[in-house]
Amino acid sequence: MGWKVRERASPIDGKNKMISKSIIQCPECGFKKEEVMPEDSCQYFYECTNCKTRIKAKHGDCCVFCSYGSVKCPSKQNENKELKGGKDV
Repeated sequence: MGWKVRERASPIDGKNKMISKSIIQCPECGFKKEEVMPEDSCQYFYECTNCKTRIKAKHGDCCVFCSYGSVKCPSKQNENKELKGGKDV
């Protein structure tokens, strides 16, 4: 008998799964890159791979993905889902 490993749901697509990737755009040079977001912490700094600028989250945002990403971070996705009564956002 073998054990089956279940994939952990990650930030939220239409089926209660989290969206784990975001396209982050450098505010200095405009370069865009798809990155995998950490699921268990907020990433406050990010270095642009094009211009090497160290990007910091905007005031009031928990991380660079919430400030400059195409998708909010996993913790914000969970928070928004909880605010909606468990429904997908």
